[in-house]
Amino acid sequence: MVSANERELNARRRGPVKVLIIAHWFPPDNVIGAVRVGKFARFLHDSGHEVRVIAASDPEFEDHSLPVEIPPTAVTYLDSPIDQIWRRFNLFAKPAGKKGSSATKGGTTDERQRSTTWLRKILTRHYYALIRIPDARAGWIESAVAAGTELASRWRPDVIFASAPPNSSLVAASRIARACGAPWVAELRDLWVENPYYEYPRWRMWMDRILERRTLGSAAGLVSVTPHWTESLERRYSQPAICVLNGFAPEDYPNDPPRPGPSDVVSLVYTGNIYPGFRDPTPLFQAISRLGSEREKIAVHFYGPSVAEVHDLASAQNVLDRVFIHDRVAYKESLAIQCSADVLLLLQWDDKQDEGNIPAKFFEYLGAGRPILMLGYEQGILAKMVRERNAGLVSNNPARIAEQLREWIGQRPRGIQGLSPSASRAMTRDEQFRSLERFLLDIIAGQCLETGVVRSDGKGQK
Repeated sequence: MVSANERELNARRRGPVKVLIIAHWFPPDNVIGAVRVGKFARFLHDSGHEVRVIAASDPEFEDHSLPVEIPPTAVTYLDSPIDQIWRRFNLFAKPAGKKGSSATKGGTTDERQRSTTWLRKILTRHYYALIRIPDARAGWIESAVAAGTELASRWRPDVIFASAPPNSSLVAASRIARACGAPWVAELRDLWVENPYYEYPRWRMWMDRILERRTLGSAAGLVSVTPHWTESLERRYSQPAICVLNGFAPEDYPNDPPRPGPSDVVSLVYTGNIYPGFRDPTPLFQAISRLGSEREKIAVHFYGPSVAEVHDLASAQNVLDRVFIHDRVAYKESLAIQCSADVLLLLQWDDKQDEGNIPAKFFEYLGAGRPILMLGYEQGILAKMVRERNAGLVSNNPARIAEQLREWIGQRPRGIQGLSPSASRAMTRDEQFRSLERFLLDIIAGQCLETGVVRSDGKGQK
């Protein structure tokens, strides 16, 4: 890495640089990864740098509500037909059902169907693990490399920045960098093999370890979104690594944020997905069931999860009447809904493996300024941040949660107080991105000093 004196010298020479971003998810696709990458592209553009983006265009993705905040001509969208390919070669597609008696030789039709479904799920999981390498978006790599190499032949980037997941973006960036000779930086919004939510069979892990080592080993720098994950990367790789937290963008929130209206009902809101087996609202549902007649003063609203993901959990605790499941909404609408909630529900995995995870949703909630009820690992870094910033309650204990719900019910007539401005201090995306910008500039400066390559603006030197 560049020394302190060299960094100071190069700081005086820095001008706009050319940054090529490789990211499968990018606005207008409304997924949380696209939010971060889109905001970083906007930050670089607004800071005077030249930005080009290569992203995927998934014809089956339905929510295209995120605004593109850089000139549209700077973004190249590539078709991502890989899912159709998987379906075409799906050897384990469910066969068409047959009409007839429910009783058959060897057991009832329902029993045989359950057995067949279980076997099909197992076989499908292993089958896809074998052909989807490094992930389900692998078919995008070839077209991304071709587009990136062609672009670099007429517009050579000073640095290539790739954001994952999916990890296929990292593989594509490493190949483009090798073809054009530019340094590249890998951003891991989730860890690769060390991901606590690793979804493939254990036999696949050795293949992923090899591919991860080969891919990240060629990067000039590594970026993670939590301190724990950055430490993990530093232990396993020799390249410089930096933690750049997610954040919130004040401009995305309403100018006059809606606040909870007059009512004696406390509204708890969750926006986003639920991962069955990992993020479980059951402790909250158990707490509501303890409230007796006061349960009528609690309403839990879910925006995004399917009915199936919530219905059975709520029904099991006999609180289905206090749970309301809504369709997915556009990103900015979800932020407005968060602002109008009494309390924001944050669900994480209650397991030590999740101790280093800081979801992007946490920063959205800080921007909304409403108190947080977090269910998840109570000794993790996220729980620590909630407590240190006085942002709400962290608990998985139904009795403790019920106690807090009663407090909020008592406060509701006069209004549940929002978070102090200090809770969101230094947590905007731009504040976080400044350190990432400096990191990229240091990578570029180090490359120029080590190789003697003259940068595209003529300011690199031997």
